[in-house]
Amino acid sequence: MTGTRDRAAARRRGRRGVALLLAITSIAVVTALTVDLAYNCRVSVQLAANARDELKAAWLARSAVNMARLVLHFQQTIDAAMGGAGAAVAAAAPGSNLAGMALSVRLWDLVPVNSGSLAFVGGGADAAADAAFPAFGGFDGSFEAKVGDEDRKINVRQLDGVGRSPGVQAARLMELIRDPRWDFLFDRDDANGMRVSRTDLLAALKDWIDIDETNSVYTGAALQPFDNGYGDENALYDRLDDRYKAKNAPFDSQDELYMVAGVSDAFMAAFGERLTVYPDVSATINVNTDDRRELLLNAVAMGGGVLQPVFLDPTFLDRLQAALRLARPLPFLSMSAVQFAQVLQGLGVQVAPDMLVAANVGVSNPFGDRSTTFHIRATGTVGPARRTVDAVVIFDTRRSLGLQMDLGRLIHWHEE
Repeated sequence: MTGTRDRAAARRRGRRGVALLLAITSIAVVTALTVDLAYNCRVSVQLAANARDELKAAWLARSAVNMARLVLHFQQTIDAAMGGAGAAVAAAAPGSNLAGMALSVRLWDLVPVNSGSLAFVGGGADAAADAAFPAFGGFDGSFEAKVGDEDRKINVRQLDGVGRSPGVQAARLMELIRDPRWDFLFDRDDANGMRVSRTDLLAALKDWIDIDETNSVYTGAALQPFDNGYGDENALYDRLDDRYKAKNAPFDSQDELYMVAGVSDAFMAAFGERLTVYPDVSATINVNTDDRRELLLNAVAMGGGVLQPVFLDPTFLDRLQAALRLARPLPFLSMSAVQFAQVLQGLGVQVAPDMLVAANVGVSNPFGDRSTTFHIRATGTVGPARRTVDAVVIFDTRRSLGLQMDLGRLIHWHEE
């Protein structure tokens, strides 16, 4: 009897152990499933929050673009209204350093285009109305936009232009890449096994947009910087594994420059910010800039593209900036192309005669004092989400399709 009772107790203990093991296993499985479900829920919520923030950031970046376009709209309105005022200033003060000036406030340089500038916008007096319709500026995150003047850059399209524009732009580009420290870009084979010299690069850029299929030769002459060669302009691209031909049409975007022989990642990293393809082929170069490199490029171009001894003086740019500050005594005045040429002449630069005649501006003088093409880089930020928009807007009466007095015409849009 005792053995029977012991065996029965052992079986009961075994059943209880199995039941306990099953319970522990069940609890472990349920715990694992619960933890996994909770984790997946947290991930899904975070993904939804990130998607929400990215969408908000994208629209904030677009809002920054629209705000920048609004500022540029007022810029064009002021330029149109103040054009006559500049003539009145010159007439009222003949012979003074105000002669040749034009009243022009560079709003896109002065007005901050960001969400902080909306802080002054508040709600109304009616609290109930404010609750139903939040005040403008009541949003999460922030945005900002930087406006850049494309007419100050080297317009690659004008290498195939008419008049003085090809020579001036070619001289500016050659001066930009002339420094011996950039030799490594031109004396080594690139990733495609091609070696393109500085002069070959200028010819390749011109051949990409001209209408013929004959290669060009860069001569360096001010009035005729390019001459027709005797070869095929597509010979450079026939060597590639994936062969293609020169476009023989204007560039559609800045990225298209990578298709041209001699333009590499290293080249664009060094000079990409100085180049543009968006202004019209007849656009003028705005001389009103504070960038020292652009000032030197303009000075060399106005001197006929020749590296004159005065440019080798290490103090030349300092003296030029000091002279420009004296010639432009008020910050809201812009300098005319002729006056810029006169300042250069006063510093000992031999300026081309065409640059000193006001009637030649926009004709045989490719320099001017107004801009119609602008690059907008807008950024929207909400939490960790960040979205960027690159846009180019034009106010050129020839290409804006009647929108130059509105918010301008968008000709390029890229979201990151």
